Amino acid sequence: MRIRCISKFATMVTIALASLALLVSGAAVADGDDHDHGETSDAAKYRHTVMEAMGSHFAAVALILTKRVDMPDDLLIHATALANTAATVDGLFAAGSEGGDALPLIWEEPDEVDAAAQEVMDATVALASALEGGDRSQIKTAFKATGASCKGCHERYKEEDED
Repeated sequence: MRIRCISKFATMVTIALASLALLVSGAAVADGDDHDHGETSDAAKYRHTVMEAMGSHFAAVALILTKRVDMPDDLLIHATALANTAATVDGLFAAGSEGGDALPLIWEEPDEVDAAAQEVMDATVALASALEGGDRSQIKTAFKATGASCKGCHERYKEEDED
């Protein structure tokens, strides 16, 4: 009985902390977050948030693949989240969504941007599939292709960070 009470308490604490995190993050979005997006349109903030999510999931995959963290059970979770998030990239640069870290060139080259978006979507799906299949050679190839697809677009269309 005591274990069940502790388990229920732990669940309640976890839910409370998750709720608090959502409230705080919601307030940050509502009030404007701390990131510099150039112009701070909601579309630019959304695009930045999606790109940050993709970068975080890719970084998590890299940390696991390079065995810097021992979380192999999380590998496919992050790769799938990356692929699911990448599926939204093709809609992030619509006319009227200018601003943020994206260079104006991105709205001048819609066909090239569409091709780059498709490349990142294909690469992330291939990475998740390779991880699911477990073949190290395919995983390595897919991981490199995913990184290259992100890098290629960022080098051409993203304002350089001031770090």
